[in-house]
Amino acid sequence: MFFSLIAKGPEVCSNVSMKPYRVALLIEEDREIGRSLLRGIAQYSRTHGSWTFYREVPFYERLSYAERIQRIKDWQADGIIMREQGRVDAPLLELGIPAIYSGHRSGPAPGIPNILGDDQQIGSMAADYLIGKGFRYFGFCGFKNVWWSEDRGRFFAEHLRAKGFDVHVYSSPPGRKSPSWAEEPDLMADWIKTLPWPCAIFACTDDRCRQLAEACKRAGAKVPEEVALLGVDNDELVCDFASPPLSSIMLNAEKAGYDAAAVLHRMMQGETVGGITIPIPAPRVVTRQSTDIVAIDDPIVAHALNHIREHFRKGITVVEIARATGVSRRVLEIHFRKSMDRSVYEEVLRLRMNHAGVLLMETNLSVAQIAEALNYDEIKYFSRGFRKVIGTSPLAYRKQHSIRD
Repeated sequence: MFFSLIAKGPEVCSNVSMKPYRVALLIEEDREIGRSLLRGIAQYSRTHGSWTFYREVPFYERLSYAERIQRIKDWQADGIIMREQGRVDAPLLELGIPAIYSGHRSGPAPGIPNILGDDQQIGSMAADYLIGKGFRYFGFCGFKNVWWSEDRGRFFAEHLRAKGFDVHVYSSPPGRKSPSWAEEPDLMADWIKTLPWPCAIFACTDDRCRQLAEACKRAGAKVPEEVALLGVDNDELVCDFASPPLSSIMLNAEKAGYDAAAVLHRMMQGETVGGITIPIPAPRVVTRQSTDIVAIDDPIVAHALNHIREHFRKGITVVEIARATGVSRRVLEIHFRKSMDRSVYEEVLRLRMNHAGVLLMETNLSVAQIAEALNYDEIKYFSRGFRKVIGTSPLAYRKQHSIRD
């Protein structure tokens, strides 16, 4: 069985073809990344003509691999956007229909566009975030022999080692078959007991992070006071139902879905695009209880960090922070640099520009309005600070992470 959805945009540019394209979407709905990809695809379709979608309904009927392939053939799709499906992947990609692929275990498909996360950015972001929380001991928990998980762990470790830190990596005990999902928290608990506390553990996904939260309970480790946990995907149904709620790196799969639909549109119009990458941006970390702590032994620095986090939006000065901490500016700078490997000013600027990035991505406020909200007198000073921290201009950042026509 299949169903169709006609998605029509209220306004379509005259130079955009109005052919009612038929697009097969083989994307799961039980995880945030799949739902977000679908939202982005739907938004592109609404604003760029009339598309009909083929969507399998797995609950109502069970189809064999051959039946699934035949259904799509019979439906005469003009294009396909698919997450990895297993045995049906190769036959579907060999139909000669324009296709965009998102691999999970097998890796990218050669010669066609692939939707891929930036695992180097994800690993580096996790490392910087946890260092910024004051942790000095770190762990990584991923999936063995899964390419993107191993890449995230490798980049996480490389970034930490470049900063002078080591990483403890979880792996199943040797000489035994892979443990079941239910029994693995006991093995993780044994590993967690060997780590130096307090420590921070980066998990390759939110699901893996949820397992770690259960393992911490079995190990008698308090989260986040003794072990902080950070996942990837920002799947709210996973993060918010964990105990405690899990911090996670957000993946902007909605933007990737929109961009994938735009590329497929070009392919269905006859353009050859080759094996390009459609990136899934990772704009920021969403902090929840599992990392909501500052793991700093120095009471002067801990006091200063708490004050900065409460007041950074209004443009506090280093002198004001020192006064609130009860020490001289020079003493504060010495202690802060020793503990955080950056200056007090750099920490304030980092928090202000990260908050500006959230406003650029999630609101329609202009750059001038955001600069004003952060108490900048002139846009040029705000833009200069933003480029210094984020590495690009505010407008370029908004274009990179937002869906705009």
